[in-house]
Amino acid sequence: MTVIKPLLVADMKQRMLNERELDRLANIELAPMDDMIEQISRCTTMSSINQLLCNYHYLFSDGGVLGIDGGRSVVSVDGTQEYVIKLLTERISSDLEIMRAHMLGA
Repeated sequence: MTVIKPLLVADMKQRMLNERELDRLANIELAPMDDMIEQISRCTTMSSINQLLCNYHYLFSDGGVLGIDGGRSVVSVDGTQEYVIKLLTERISSDLEIMRAHMLGA
């Protein structure tokens, strides 16, 4: 969870900002973002992450009401697992690129 929580914060903040830019969340002010970050900080299990995603399903606008990201609904257990694995995979890829660049520059 130590690695997952910052990834959730970064991804969901970006999703919220993207939705605001598209005027889909025009009436939502900064307080909900603070609330979202607070909820993420309380996540301790995949079940609590799933509940979080259920609360913020509208941030996954690609799939409309169901909050589908990459083919599965993020509000489903499988969809939540796939979403978290995707975040972790992107982090690993990013870390590998940084390490390669550092090794080539050394």
